[in-house]
Amino acid sequence: MNTALLAKQALIEQNQALLARFQAKAPIVELVLQRCQFVDSLVKHVWAQLGLNRFDIALIAVGGYGRGELHPHSDIDLLFLYDNSLCADAENALSQFIAFLWDANLEIGHSVRTLEDTLSLGRIDVTIATNLLEARFLTGTESLFDRLYDAIRQGDFWTSSDFFIAKRDEQNARHARASAFDLEPNIKSCPGGLRDIQTIAWVAMRHFGAARLEELVQYDFLEPAELEELLECQSFLWTLRFALHMTAGRDENRLLFDVQRQVAELMGYQDATQLAVEQMMKRYYRTVRRVMELNEMLLQLFKRATLGQTKALEIQSIDKHYQRRGTFIEALSDDVFDSSEEIIRLFLLVAKNSNIKSIYAPTLRSLRRARRAQTQALQENPLCRQAFMEILRHPRGIVALSLMHKHGVLSAYLPAWRNIEGQMQFDLFHAYTVDEHTHRLLLNIERFSQAEQKEEFPLGSVLINQLPKKGLLVLGAIFHDIAKGRGGIIVSWAALMPSPFVNSMA
Repeated sequence: MNTALLAKQALIEQNQALLARFQAKAPIVELVLQRCQFVDSLVKHVWAQLGLNRFDIALIAVGGYGRGELHPHSDIDLLFLYDNSLCADAENALSQFIAFLWDANLEIGHSVRTLEDTLSLGRIDVTIATNLLEARFLTGTESLFDRLYDAIRQGDFWTSSDFFIAKRDEQNARHARASAFDLEPNIKSCPGGLRDIQTIAWVAMRHFGAARLEELVQYDFLEPAELEELLECQSFLWTLRFALHMTAGRDENRLLFDVQRQVAELMGYQDATQLAVEQMMKRYYRTVRRVMELNEMLLQLFKRATLGQTKALEIQSIDKHYQRRGTFIEALSDDVFDSSEEIIRLFLLVAKNSNIKSIYAPTLRSLRRARRAQTQALQENPLCRQAFMEILRHPRGIVALSLMHKHGVLSAYLPAWRNIEGQMQFDLFHAYTVDEHTHRLLLNIERFSQAEQKEEFPLGSVLINQLPKKGLLVLGAIFHDIAKGRGGIIVSWAALMPSPFVNSMA
């Protein structure tokens, strides 16, 4: 048997060993590191066997491989870096090296470049620049790697502000192509997926020179609890991706219906009061929502740090607790949400101010703390119910409800809503989870109310404005699918609400 086939068999056996450890609940961080270390040892061995050390070339891992994170069938991204030119013998040896790795069944992505070309391309292509930031020396001429490492950390390579803008725009474009709540999500590129966590790390790496997310705590950009949450989310997504690779037998990131049940079983979920696949997918959707919120907050903070106040945001007082800063609502103190009714009143103020689109990052951080600290549903507080009623009655109430849903406050208010968050729908009529389907229904009701939609929805636009109590329609929309969170049992929405709330809508 030739050596490439022996290497292929060794990789298969190593994956089998990793699978056994995975099923024994070994930490996923250890598994992706172990896979990377095994591939490292293989490529270094082949490099030496082919005599490539006699040439002035550096073998460098980039991308996910550069980060030291490999899943069972992840691509192996390599940069062959040299100084001026390659002789024919060196080119031939590199060809043999690449062919060997392909024959061993490794998915190789590679580039062969001079140091000058590498830096030139990196300056004009943010994807190449990002890969270079994660570069890790493997073997060969280390002095070449050192020169690359030093050059890409100079201010003229990519400034923090330019890099931030490029990665933010890249993320926005990626988010525009897919929903986080597709029933067959791409766990790597969908909003809230692994790319969103990596984007935070990339921006931090460029701005601070940070090599790990943990370092953001030292720079006061991440609180310890936020770091723990982010790492918990990453661990779950890594576990899901590992199981998906093992099930599909290839580098697959789409969680298709065909494999969802096998992936769920491999992760240890079992059918009980809820199907195993439903349990897994509910955990997935709740995880990506947490990642999306952390990503939004941290990128907003990075924007302030990298771009500064190049254009001062207009500040307008709202009341003694809040002000509008540009298109953000901002709390004037960190402890404003110690009074739980302020959690709901924040969104009422959003409804009342059409210039407000989002929550200012420091305020969002305070809101997240307060949301976690709640020991009972917010609907049990009469002042919260009063503010929620005002939101339902307000012409822009759906705008506020949408933001409440985005930041987990709707589920903190309504326990019944929490039950449908991330709930799968196995039929031909729904493309989203139950909560996202309901959320989009609310947004469509809002569209009927907009003057510019009269041509597209002439009858709907007339009828919506003739309703004596639009809040009842909104409430009906919120609860129209709520029974799916109770196993499909038909229940009255009134039975799920406190009686003072129901009576006030009558």
